[in-house]
Amino acid sequence: MSRKIDTSAQFIEFFIKKGHYLVELSENHFKNREYKKSLELLSQAHTMFEKGGKKAEADNVKARFNDIKKNYLSKQ
Repeated sequence: MSRKIDTSAQFIEFFIKKGHYLVELSENHFKNREYKKSLELLSQAHTMFEKGGKKAEADNVKARFNDIKKNYLSKQ
């Protein structure tokens, strides 16, 4: 007999931790003026927060993404 193990809580926890890691990594690239890489990482973080069910954090990341895109990439 096979037993199913519910790992959904672990996946949600993983998505949230991965999202926080990507935001932190994005900030490091932002400080080094690597704006395109920072935007890529923020986009990935947004996806991770949405998968993890953290809508408010996903919205904050999206706002940061739009801020960087508007204020830093349009000037290059």
